[in-house]
Amino acid sequence: MKTKIVIADDHPIVLAGIGEVIDRDPRFEVVGQAQDPAGLVDLVQHHMPDIVITDYSMPGDDRLGDGIKLISYLTRNFPDTQVLVLTMVASPSLVAEMYRAGANGVVRKSGDLKELNTALTSLLAHRIYRSPELPREEAVPEAGEAASAAALSPREFEVIRLFASGRSVGDIARALNRSSKTVSTQKVSAMRKLGTRTDQELMVYCLASDLFG
Repeated sequence: MKTKIVIADDHPIVLAGIGEVIDRDPRFEVVGQAQDPAGLVDLVQHHMPDIVITDYSMPGDDRLGDGIKLISYLTRNFPDTQVLVLTMVASPSLVAEMYRAGANGVVRKSGDLKELNTALTSLLAHRIYRSPELPREEAVPEAGEAASAAALSPREFEVIRLFASGRSVGDIARALNRSSKTVSTQKVSAMRKLGTRTDQELMVYCLASDLFG
């Protein structure tokens, strides 16, 4: 019997590429494709797949969210389904948070598609997959230098990621179930670590560093 897989990404071309890689492997079968968190959860409820392959960042509603919130939701509500996360994020602290949320593997979207097969083979054996392409240790900035995104806490990173996608502090607070004051404090802390003083500088930093792909 083939291992059932549901895949989710908000980019149809990425979905097609992932599906093609999986279809070439006789061990696996793609039983559903989604482009947002709500669609993904519906497919998981319907098919009860063995593995979910999901993008880390997808537009969705505040109830399910994406990122850490979505990973936690999937692993909490579907404990028999393994979760493999695809991401452009390379922050060691945030990748570690994905595993703490229950992810069984994390793969960089900018990497070789062959790694997807390697990761799926690990999950098939019920082993946690840790990509050699993802850094394990946090970079420590030298005195007087602005910290890199790796120095952000997972909560700060989530706030900046959602802010960079165009959400207001109030929107982010509702999406993450935090108070606006807490979100604002985390945003200010992240901006200080990144060496940015205004919202415009923060957006420029995120775009110039390709922080969220």
